[in-house]
Amino acid sequence: MKLNPFAVMAEQFDGTGLVFNPESNGAVALNKTGVYLWSRLKDGATEAEMAAGLLEKYDGVTEEKAAADVKAFLEELRSRSLLSED
Repeated sequence: MKLNPFAVMAEQFDGTGLVFNPESNGAVALNKTGVYLWSRLKDGATEAEMAAGLLEKYDGVTEEKAAADVKAFLEELRSRSLLSED
């Protein structure tokens, strides 16, 4: 998986973020978890590694919930041309 090299994420003072895609002239707001997952993707983490990271970072999250949340996040990025499988 690779992030769109033209997309830019700006983290806000409260830990949320905004991703701008100049190719589509669109923007996506990220909550704190989205910012965390974006940074993991940027570092080359796999889907399984991101889910494991959520388990470590957040108390009370189940493996199933972490995996489902990561999958939904990745699908959203793909639908907005922010992520490719290259």
